[in-house]
Amino acid sequence: MNFNATGLKRNKSRVLLAMCVILTMGLTAACSGGNAGSDEPSAKPQETGGASNDSGNGAEPEPLTLTWMRYEHPNQALPEDATIIKEIARLTNVTISLQSVPQSNYEDKKKTLIATNNAPDIMLVKQDDLSNFADSGIFLDLTPYLDRMPNFSKVLEEKPEINKNKIDGKLFGFPLVQKLAASQSGQVPVIRVDLLEKHNLEVPATYEELYEVLKALKSEYPSSYPFASRAANGLSGTENLINPIAFGFGSGYTNVNGAKVYYDPHAGEYRFGPFSEAFKEAIAYLRKLYENNLLDPDYTTATSQIWQEKLSSGQSFYYQDNTGFGVNFNKALQEKDPDARFDLLPMLEGGDGNGVKRGELYQLDHLSESYAISADVKNPERVVEFMDWLYSDEGVKLTSWGIESEHYTMESGEFKINDSFFSKFLDAPNPYLAKDSELGTGYLGLSLHNDATYDLNSQPELMQEWTRKNIQAVEDGLAFRMPYDPSFTQEEREELKKLRTKLDAYLTQTMDKFIMTKNGLDEWDSFLEQCRSNGAERIVEIYNTALARAK
Repeated sequence: MNFNATGLKRNKSRVLLAMCVILTMGLTAACSGGNAGSDEPSAKPQETGGASNDSGNGAEPEPLTLTWMRYEHPNQALPEDATIIKEIARLTNVTISLQSVPQSNYEDKKKTLIATNNAPDIMLVKQDDLSNFADSGIFLDLTPYLDRMPNFSKVLEEKPEINKNKIDGKLFGFPLVQKLAASQSGQVPVIRVDLLEKHNLEVPATYEELYEVLKALKSEYPSSYPFASRAANGLSGTENLINPIAFGFGSGYTNVNGAKVYYDPHAGEYRFGPFSEAFKEAIAYLRKLYENNLLDPDYTTATSQIWQEKLSSGQSFYYQDNTGFGVNFNKALQEKDPDARFDLLPMLEGGDGNGVKRGELYQLDHLSESYAISADVKNPERVVEFMDWLYSDEGVKLTSWGIESEHYTMESGEFKINDSFFSKFLDAPNPYLAKDSELGTGYLGLSLHNDATYDLNSQPELMQEWTRKNIQAVEDGLAFRMPYDPSFTQEEREELKKLRTKLDAYLTQTMDKFIMTKNGLDEWDSFLEQCRSNGAERIVEIYNTALARAK
């Protein structure tokens, strides 16, 4: 009787969930900057379970097939027959049926599958997804299985930040962790320094000086749009454009999950950006760039691929995004012009000489991304044991580096890529990402606990230099790591869903008007009133209440 009642409750929750998500799909598509493809991942195979090998008799576990979905980054393709998939099957008797979805389509496709209760066995989700959908019963609660996960439990102890992903004390996802991170990057300013030298332009130290530099470059290259931006990481092009500029001016816009609040590191609290004068100055600045054709007019729809093409072909000269892309842009540009070179700028001072100099770096880990397990998965004990194995030393080495002897060797305890294997990738734009693509390794592959040891000395010197500069900016108080959300109560989660639906819809249809429309900022006061009536103040209150509990 209890089982039937629970099942009925879960079914009702899923029906309500499906209705809510389907009604908001238009909003989601507008925010993500991408369109869902017509080809949905195939349904789960019937054979998704097997006997758990916990009897201690040494018997080989029965075969297990798991559908596994994650986004495919434009820099690293993720083929269904990636090398380590076969090795994982050999070592664990678990076959991964991989569904890699283009990053530009991933958010829409993921939400469609959740809404229609057609989620794969294992799916990459964001912290926001766990908060929004865990109550529906669609994800497996991992908490009862922690005693079967010694490797993950060790990681949980070492990374207490993971606890921020818990919902009412329950864990619903296996987060992506860095055992060793080789590079430090973020939304920091990068520019074509060779063009500054060629045209005798001073290196900008403020956003106003940057405007003058971009204006001069536009004069030299009339067909260009000097400043390029993109939609990425589940954020719309508009959100990804505003975030670093608003933060650099002394305010902010969204958190990593797209909620319209930001954490102010100086104040130690969450705030709603548009309520500050600094935010209005940032939007006025973007309006000035757009009006003078210095900002790519396709910023709302540009995917990562389109954005990369513009910067690596000489159509655009400046970005405020992941530093590391510049190395690839340089390699492509230098095939035609050996002097072409993107380089990292120091943090720029905000508007009106207000003395603000700051930027945001990504977290050391990727804890806001987790693999959630379908609540309908067969033999959940065996599944969680397999996921735990991916955090083990054996699992980490395989999913980070490949197969020992074949792809790498350990010499005197030190990792070394096999030259005979690696040589075939040397002509690729990024040999290391090409290697990871074929193998299926790394953070953008199948690794849950990535060890980027090979990257430490193999990275181009320029990348290493940028990492050192970014770390120094953190030490100097000029750069801050993007924080993870605090944990919310069930009541707070339900209220946030309703409030965010209203406020996000309003901001989605409004922010571009301020950037694209002449005299749009004349309506700023009425805009702020609408934000208040749509719950902006209450959202900030909920975030700060949850933050206070976590301290």
